[in-house]
Amino acid sequence: MRGIDRAMVIASQALTALVPLLLLVSTLAPANRRDVVAQGLIRKFELSGNAAAAVREVFTRPPGGSNIGLLSVVILVFSGVSLARRVQRMYQDAWRLDSVSGVRGSLTTFVGLAALLLQIALLSLARSAVRALPMNWLLSVTASIVSGLVLWICIPWLLLDGRVHWRRLLPTAVVASLCGAAYSSASTIYMPRMMETNSERYGLFGVTLALVGWLLAVSLILVMATVVGAEFDRSQGWFARRVRTCLGTEAHPGPGVLPHHG
Repeated sequence: MRGIDRAMVIASQALTALVPLLLLVSTLAPANRRDVVAQGLIRKFELSGNAAAAVREVFTRPPGGSNIGLLSVVILVFSGVSLARRVQRMYQDAWRLDSVSGVRGSLTTFVGLAALLLQIALLSLARSAVRALPMNWLLSVTASIVSGLVLWICIPWLLLDGRVHWRRLLPTAVVASLCGAAYSSASTIYMPRMMETNSERYGLFGVTLALVGWLLAVSLILVMATVVGAEFDRSQGWFARRVRTCLGTEAHPGPGVLPHHG
């Protein structure tokens, strides 16, 4: 799998898709919400001081507004599809499946990308909703784990064209969601300091450097969870076989078929 190299490629593709997307969201936001993206990043990483100011300067739409060029939209769509294809290829390699050619393969890529964006948006809304409730930290972590389970079952299932049953993807989803929730909590500790230091040293470019490091760690978690889940599905160890028996996937006859238990 060449995990580190693959994670670096996925992180770079994610950056080229994420930054234009955030700028587009900021441009399309109502006039009284020009800073919606900046405030979202500030809340996400609990930024303050120079780091918060740098994020506002990068992602806040100017008062005069700006036009959305056709080329910008084309670049955004191309970057998003390229990211989805990279992730799709990672799942195919891990599960030792061939790529699906033709219109059907392209359609699953687009659907997987749309599902990823939709579930990330829903997760952000859920976190915003629980922030005002008592014990919001615990509720936020719980929401992150539950939504992560749904996300990392649906996305690989879609990108693999349904050839791997969703129950077989559950170990991947568990590892990805637990590690993702832990890293999300840890990032609120080190990201403010990193962005503060980078913004002081490199100005606005420091924000990009911090985001690159954050995306690389997320990509490493994704690659690791994918490999662990696929190898767990093939393992003949007693623990793996016991778990697969509980999930009803121990004697799966095909890539997307569950055994019949009478």
